Amino acid sequence: MKTLTTTLSLYFINIYKARYLEATILKEYLSAKTSLDTYDELTDPRDHLQNVRGSLELVIHDNDVMCKILPTTFRGNMRTWYNSLKSGSILSFQDLYVKLVACFSTTFPMKKSSAELFGVIQGEKESIRPI
Repeated sequence: MKTLTTTLSLYFINIYKARYLEATILKEYLSAKTSLDTYDELTDPRDHLQNVRGSLELVIHDNDVMCKILPTTFRGNMRTWYNSLKSGSILSFQDLYVKLVACFSTTFPMKKSSAELFGVIQGEKESIRPI
């Protein structure tokens, strides 16, 4: 019986330490006054995620805490999508990144590459000069 009591005590101490550490990290983050923009759904979600990750990594080095802070920058469809995820379905910040980009990568305009210029043909009556 004493072993069970000791095991349970250690378990609750570890939970307390984890919650204390998480609260300390969040307090440090909030005191750093890092401003995070919300995602406007008009740009590449990868840019938003990289900006948020860069800002968070300045003060936080915990993957779990970053996963909890990131959704606070979501609005609209992205917030709805995130809220529809099953509990425990996100394993890491990278996993959240991949799932989010896969879901929202079609909602922003693709960047043009220089290779697309080879397909442009000047018409007979089209001038090269700007009008």
